[in-house]
Order: sequence, then C-alpha cells, then structure tokens
Amino acid sequence: MERCARLPGDCPVTWVVVAANALTFVVTFVSRAPVWTPLVFHTATLTAAPWSLFTYPLVAAGGILWVLLGGYMLWLFGGSLERGWGTRDYVVFLVLVSAATGLGLWMGAMVTGIGAALAGLASPLAAAVVAWSVINPRERLLLYFALPIEARWLGVGTLVLVFFSYDFPLGVFALAGPAFAWWYVRRGRYAMLRPARTYPVRARPLREGAGARLTLNPLALYRRWRLKRQFMRLMRGTDARNDVPGSGPH
Repeated sequence: MERCARLPGDCPVTWVVVAANALTFVVTFVSRAPVWTPLVFHTATLTAAPWSLFTYPLVAAGGILWVLLGGYMLWLFGGSLERGWGTRDYVVFLVLVSAATGLGLWMGAMVTGIGAALAGLASPLAAAVVAWSVINPRERLLLYFALPIEARWLGVGTLVLVFFSYDFPLGVFALAGPAFAWWYVRRGRYAMLRPARTYPVRARPLREGAGARLTLNPLALYRRWRLKRQFMRLMRGTDARNDVPGSGPH
C-alpha cells in the first residue's frame, strides 16, 4: 500500500483545527442555523457548558475572508510551533491557552458585569503569535507582505489588538490567553512536560535539505531573499577587489 502524501507544513493538529473551522463555516452558511451553539463559549453559560472552554476554537466565526486569513495565519505560526515542539506539547498548548482565555473572560464578566463570547481562531491564533514571537524575538518578517518588522513587535501589536477587541476593561482579562502563552514558552512547557531535563527555548532546526523545498510561507521566502541578497553583495565586493590593479596574487 502506498504511503499517503502529507499535508503542507507537516502540522497535522493545526490542519485539524483549520479544517474544523472550514467545516463549521460551510455547515452554518448552508443551514443558516446556529448548529454549533453548544460548542461556542459564553461567559454566562460556562457552568452549564464547561466543555465550551475547549471547543470554541473549532467553531468558525466571522466571514469567509477571516476564516481563510485566520486559517492561513494559524498554519504559519501554529504550524511552526507544532513542528518545533511536537504534537503532544502543541496540543497541550492549544488546550491550555484556549481555557485560559475563556476563564479570564469569565472572571472579567464576574467582576465587571460585561459578558463576552468566544468562537473561532482569533484567541488561539493570538496566543500562537505571542508564543512564536517570544521564541523568535528578532526574527524579521513582512507585515502585509511589504513592511519588515521584528517578531517581538508583532507580539506587542497582538497584545494591543486583543486588548481593544473587547469592551473596556474586559480586554485586560482577555490577555490571560497570550499571558499564559508567554509563560508556557518561558517556563511552563518545561515544568509541566519536561521536568527532568533542560531544553533550549529555540525550536528545533529544519532537517538538512528542508530549506531548499518549495514553500508558500512568506517568512521562509523573506529569509531566503535576505540570504541571497547578502550573498550577491559579498560576491560583488569580491569582484570589485579583484578588478583593482595590483590586488591579485604576486
């Protein structure tokens, strides 16, 4: 029996989450009915539906553009974490950051009296971006495929977006998910899952030859472009020195 081809990115858990959002979006769009309401998190119904703390990332929210863009972004950042950490650590990360965001909003609703609901990829994606930026703080990427920005500032920008996505001051409590992501990367992953050994914070390097493969990842394409440009500058400098009279070997 021939071996089945793997999905791009080698991140099966991320693909499952993205596929679940695509499926729930299509079913809701066709049926025009709130089929997935029991899986959506609401601060007012947490005690009656505690499983919603873990199921809301699987239910699509927003229009088709957000479903596509959110799935693509999760494939980039979440897929990178999954490849670096492995399936088990990544699943634990998704489960815990989803629960942390929900519990944070639930506590905020009790304090402020302002209710909130959660559905879709926004919360786990924000946590994944923060986690990735903590691991790769000086990595440069293209914002909107045009503006170069360091990952640490992308993480800060994500925190700002999360804060302003909820009525004040509920946004403060919504930061529980990204805050847990930061702690999980810095301390929690090793304390919870790897207590006997010390592991580096950096993700595992790519396998030999993997960088030469065709990719649609703009982060990888930008890194390749930078390396190529540096190489071409080095070669032009070498040629210029060789053209100077008397600079050759005697």
